[in-house]
Amino acid sequence: MATDRLETSNASLAELLRDIPDVVIVLDPEGRVQWGNRAAERLFDRLLDESIGLSGLDLVHPDDLELVLRSLASVQRKEVGTLIEVRAKAATGWRLLEVLGTAVTWRGGPAVLFSLRDLTERRRFEVARSEEARFRLLVHNAAAVTILVSPAGLVESVSGALSRLLGQDPELVEQRPFVELVREMDRPALRGAFERASHGASALNPVTVVVRMLRHASSGSVPFELSLVNLVDDPVVRGFVVSAHDITARVAAELEVRKTLSLLAATLESTADGILVVDTAGRITSFNSRFVELWHLPDRILATRDDAAAIAFGMVQVADPDAFRARVEELYADPAAESSEMIEFNDGRVFDRYSRPQRVDGEIVGRVWSFRDVTASKRTERELRESEQRFRQVFDQGPLGIALVDLEGYITNTNRALCRFVGRRRSELVGSSFASFTYPGDVDKDLELARQMSAGTIPDYQTETRFVTSGGDVVFGIVTASMIRGELGLPIYGLRIVEDITKRKRLEHELVSHATTARKLLASLTPRETEVLELLADGVTASRIAERLSLSVRTVETHLANAYRKLGVRTRDDAAAEFARLTSAVSGLQQR
Repeated sequence: MATDRLETSNASLAELLRDIPDVVIVLDPEGRVQWGNRAAERLFDRLLDESIGLSGLDLVHPDDLELVLRSLASVQRKEVGTLIEVRAKAATGWRLLEVLGTAVTWRGGPAVLFSLRDLTERRRFEVARSEEARFRLLVHNAAAVTILVSPAGLVESVSGALSRLLGQDPELVEQRPFVELVREMDRPALRGAFERASHGASALNPVTVVVRMLRHASSGSVPFELSLVNLVDDPVVRGFVVSAHDITARVAAELEVRKTLSLLAATLESTADGILVVDTAGRITSFNSRFVELWHLPDRILATRDDAAAIAFGMVQVADPDAFRARVEELYADPAAESSEMIEFNDGRVFDRYSRPQRVDGEIVGRVWSFRDVTASKRTERELRESEQRFRQVFDQGPLGIALVDLEGYITNTNRALCRFVGRRRSELVGSSFASFTYPGDVDKDLELARQMSAGTIPDYQTETRFVTSGGDVVFGIVTASMIRGELGLPIYGLRIVEDITKRKRLEHELVSHATTARKLLASLTPRETEVLELLADGVTASRIAERLSLSVRTVETHLANAYRKLGVRTRDDAAAEFARLTSAVSGLQQR
């Protein structure tokens, strides 16, 4: 009773409690140890004087902490609390304790007296001898919340996972409408699910719905997938059995996948090149709208995803269909081959075609084709030879950086686009060489290509080059170089066209850098830590992880603690979400 509170002046009662065989401890409202009897000292192998002021919550199993917190809070408003079972770290390892509390006055202040009884051996005997006890224990400690809801929609009973996952006190939840445990905006969907379940929902064909369930005191919500089974007509159950699975990790992983796919799609759609990806079975796995636009492919062919049909449609458009097919078949016959060639069309268009194998984890899984319409640049070259005036218009007004160089490689003229690109005035560029503002690491490569073109070994070249602006910034460009020849075929001067690809390169670098960082962080995990995190991300509890990996729960907790530290997180949900995010980022890098 409330009048039977323990007072510090009652020395004889304290002495009596000190010697009883059951464990008795007194905690303040924050869970700090104020007193304990000799049985408590033996159970936890710690003297009372060493324990005063320490947090008793540190001894509680992480999965049971929410239940203990709620019990500690609720018992202060009752005469006697609800009997609960929790796991605590004793001298001999984790023990299952039966806990009953009552509010008391201790040394003039509020406190809670707890009576603890070790049920470990008895529960082991019950589980070993009783299928019902084993099932009850499994339900209580399962990762999913099991809830019995009456036909009127009231919670009749609930498993212990509700406290672990949401911090809800089962005693306060029972006989309340189940919809009150769900976020208000999700309640219509929940009512609809119960309506459907009322017409029939079996264990083999349950009604499912995704909602966000409320934490204790509406301090937030957690995404859950609910499975409803109708057992209203069962003479024993007479209600709906609801299994609630925390899908936080799944929701986070799905969000990361959607973000990655969205970013990849946006990147592909923003490029001027037509992109086509074909797997080793000849099935089109991906393409962008620019590819469809370049090849004028109809929807009926795209719908089939048949690369052979796309090739046949393309053959009627190219100037040399036999050569086109032969080269495609040659590349498919050599999966590791890379190629770069030009395709001429019947309508006068010209494409640069690049092809290379698609690899995943080092294994070739298909081929990537890139098509760039270079018709305009080829036409420009021809017009340059035919008309100086037309060339001047293109030269002065074109969006690409253009420079004319003499036979020794010095710039004789340049346009405004190139000046903007490298951040220099025209007067600074004329008389200088490209090497003077080329990034030092790229100078030798560019000089060698220029030498080969001057010697006639190659007619022209295209290369990706870094440049240094006058402000010291590094910018990226695709340099297309060629020799302009006179009527006798002798070289007159050189032409350099520079396309600014700085934004694209920086985006690529950021993507690779993010994924590389994620891979390094994952590499810091031991194989066992990785196994534990993979199971954790799948929603497996520590005890189930221990069973699957043939480890003790303490060892699993140690691996989790190490993983928390490496990942920079504190909770299991955060660890699962961070692990999913990192693996998703590494997967995105491998797919590139």
